[in-house]
Amino acid sequence: MANPDQKTILIENAFEEIKNICINLQKDTDASNLEVKNLLKIIMNEWEEKDEQKTDFGFR
Repeated sequence: MANPDQKTILIENAFEEIKNICINLQKDTDASNLEVKNLLKIIMNEWEEKDEQKTDFGFR
């Protein structure tokens, strides 16, 4: 990757942190891949709903 911009670096860092959180969750709770995926979907839906409430639009 040649000269990544700051946004790309932040996204990659966030991805790695979320991945590590999910791995640790599975280690600590014996959660299945499906349970982790469902949890991530719930988090995404909550995040999108709050984002829509801020803008009063369904798009960015």
